[in-house]
Amino acid sequence: MSTHRIHVPDLPSTGDLLITGEEAHHAARVKRLREGERVEIHDGRGGVGVAAIAAIRKHSAEWEMVVRLESRERRPRELPVLHVLAAAPKGERLHDMIDGLSQVGAASWSPLVSERTVVEPREGKLGRLARVAGESMKQCGRAWVLEIGPMVRFDAAMARPRIVVADASGEDYRRTGSEEITLLVGPEGGWSAGEVNGLRDAGALIARFGRHVMRTEVAAVVAAGVVMLAERPEAGVS
Repeated sequence: MSTHRIHVPDLPSTGDLLITGEEAHHAARVKRLREGERVEIHDGRGGVGVAAIAAIRKHSAEWEMVVRLESRERRPRELPVLHVLAAAPKGERLHDMIDGLSQVGAASWSPLVSERTVVEPREGKLGRLARVAGESMKQCGRAWVLEIGPMVRFDAAMARPRIVVADASGEDYRRTGSEEITLLVGPEGGWSAGEVNGLRDAGALIARFGRHVMRTEVAAVVAAGVVMLAERPEAGVS
C-alpha cells in the first residue's frame, strides 16, 4: 500500500498535529485510515515528516485527525531549479499541465504572454491552480510544491537567467550544466519570427523536444521532463 501524504502549511519539529478540513475527511472517508497507521506530512517547502495517527474522529459534523510526529527532515530543492513560463491552454488542459509539470519536477510555472497568446488566466484561476499543485505534490511525493507565479510578459521573460526556448527550429536538447533554468513554451500558434530572432540575439538556447507538433500543455511537460532528466547532477558524472 502506498504511503498517504498530507499537506500542511506549517510542520512542527515534534509533538502532536491536528489535521482538519478536507485533508482529514479524505484520510478518514476516502482512504479509510485507522489509528496507528503512518502518514507523511509535507509543508511544501522541503519539510517532510513521518507521523503515526493517534486519533481520527468526527467532531461537530467535521472530521479531524491527530497525528504524532516521529521524525522530520528538510529536503533540498531538486536540481536544476526549473522555472517554466508557458502559454496557458484553455479549461482543464491547464490543470493537466500543472499536474504534469509538478510530476516531472519543475520548480514553478507562470503564464507567459507573447504575441500569439489567446488565454490570459485571471487571478482567481491562478489561485485554484495552487490547489492542483498541492494535490499533485502529495500524489507524486515531491518535497517542494510547484509554485504558481504571476503573469509574465514576453519582454520581461527575456531578462530571465539561462533561457531555454522550446521551438522546432532548434537542435535536440543537450545538457548545459546550469543549476537554474527558465524554460519558455509558446502558445498554440507558436512563436513569431521576431520573437525567436530576439531570443537568439539575447543568447537563449533554442531547442526542440520532439518530432511532432505538440499541444502547449504536452510540450511544456515533455520539455520540462527532458530538461530535468538531462540536467540532473548525476547526469554529468562519467
